[in-house]
Amino acid sequence: MRFAYTIPALALLFILSGCFGHSSTSNELVGQPKKIMHNTPLICPDFYDVDVSLGVMRNGVGSMSAQDKWLYVPTKELADKLKLAVDGGKLVKVTYDVERVRICVHLAEVTGVQILD
Repeated sequence: MRFAYTIPALALLFILSGCFGHSSTSNELVGQPKKIMHNTPLICPDFYDVDVSLGVMRNGVGSMSAQDKWLYVPTKELADKLKLAVDGGKLVKVTYDVERVRICVHLAEVTGVQILD
């Protein structure tokens, strides 16, 4: 009887061990950041995320919500750089990694930001 719970527990551990890590790394996108949000959830720590429009806006026209990508911004420095792009209406080249499993934040995490002219 002692081993009755061991096999299901080991099976669950084996299944979950494949769920952690990256599903892809060094992805790139070029878009226009529309807004950056500072989230303060009750359970999880505070974090930033950014809404990047893959359809470039011209005079407020040309972007649809279906063409947006929400990304988790891990550091304040990256958030500040994205904020400059939002305020200036600039395009950005964003590199990001995609995690398999995440709690509280988006699966896509920004790893680098380059403001384009």
